[in-house]
Amino acid sequence: MVSIKDIAKYCGVSAMTVSRALNNRSNIADDTKNKILRACKELNYKPNYAAKSLITKKTMMIGLVIPDIANQYYANISKGVSSYIEDRGYGLILCSSDRKKINEIKYLDFLVGGRVDGIIILPVKPQKEDYKDIMEQVPIVMADNFVKGLRVNFVGSDNYIGGYKIALHMLKQGYRKIGMILGDKKSTASNERLKGYKNALSKYDIKYDGSIVIHSDSMFEDGFKIAGKLIKKGVDSIFCINDTVAMGVMKYCYENNIELPKKLGIAGYDNIEQSSMLTIPLTTVDQKHKKIGTIAAKMLINCIKEKSNKIEKVVLEPTLVVRKSCGEGR
Repeated sequence: MVSIKDIAKYCGVSAMTVSRALNNRSNIADDTKNKILRACKELNYKPNYAAKSLITKKTMMIGLVIPDIANQYYANISKGVSSYIEDRGYGLILCSSDRKKINEIKYLDFLVGGRVDGIIILPVKPQKEDYKDIMEQVPIVMADNFVKGLRVNFVGSDNYIGGYKIALHMLKQGYRKIGMILGDKKSTASNERLKGYKNALSKYDIKYDGSIVIHSDSMFEDGFKIAGKLIKKGVDSIFCINDTVAMGVMKYCYENNIELPKKLGIAGYDNIEQSSMLTIPLTTVDQKHKKIGTIAAKMLINCIKEKSNKIEKVVLEPTLVVRKSCGEGR
């Protein structure tokens, strides 16, 4: 295996100079640095991260725990994290909890066992008691779902505004009995979107009806199963917690010959790629998912390097994306 000493001998420089080049230090001439990097490529040099971690006490690995690896929204956040940290020399350990709290805790315990320098988590059914011990062992950044009462770095989008924008748009299109398929009852994202929905209803003097608001596991199957229940209650439209659930509602409508959007309006949330490719493109909300991942990664690396107690909270404003499922062409 090629070592730093081999690279130094090949380039006619000291091992310290090679180390400076590999660690992107400023106290080395660009020509020398480029010469060393070319030599590393030519000689197929591979850094010994295990040895490096013993010296620096750093693993150069980041943990990322997401609720559902199959969901494009979470996949896009993961891409944002991955591209940012890889450009800075970190590797990624990606864990999918399958929306199960027991899996989330299991993965967090696995990651804090000296395997990572920090963790980004998109929490499931968030409760502050679940994270206090972990936060004492490793830097943590939370994304997407905020945990009330927890002093932690956070980045996400404004779910209240997103819920308000979607509901208001549906009302402007003439829908008056808007059913809602939410996520878990403990989810701050779900609860904030519900608040936005309620506020939009109040603008039109429409009384809130809790019987047409149903919580779910935020899966495709939930949309399919719950659609029939809401339609039987007389809803003229359905606002879904995410695009995947909305697609489940659409499938139910196709199989039961319910004309969209004339007989039923449907809106999703997240603006995943598939939402624009459907036979009837889906009205949704763009949360800027990749940007959320990038900001979360930047926050975490700053925490690792600076060891600062400063807490940041970044909330991005979501954008309404109007398509034919409850807007154009109705």
